[in-house]
Amino acid sequence: MKAEAFSATPVFDWLDHFVALGDDGAMRDIGKRRRLSPGEGWLVGVKAVASDADVHGDMWERHPAGEEMLCVLEGRVVLTLADEGGAETDVLLDSRRCTVVPRGVWHRLHIACPGKILFVTPGLGSEHRRVAAQPQRES
Repeated sequence: MKAEAFSATPVFDWLDHFVALGDDGAMRDIGKRRRLSPGEGWLVGVKAVASDADVHGDMWERHPAGEEMLCVLEGRVVLTLADEGGAETDVLLDSRRCTVVPRGVWHRLHIACPGKILFVTPGLGSEHRRVAAQPQRES
């Protein structure tokens, strides 16, 4: 191929930016939007995270359509997984650590130290539910 064929290739700032992956192997720059087109089953992005609000820490989520890869590029994140009985397991992810959340497992994130995370997640069919309010302890 000639070099001029690549002159229209977009270049973008990867921070807080998303890319859709198509079933046919195509990639589409979707910026800050999280809307996928038919045939685009995966969402990839890098997100700056400073607090739990940046990762909807007050919500559990699960992805019945596939597994999710979470990588901490900078900072420290606690991934909480919940089994079918509601028992929770915390997984500490420091800088340069990565894990795969199994398909259909409820999970949420807590930002222990601000940084940046990379994720690859199914783009459709995700489910969300609010974290139950913790009962107040008597003094």
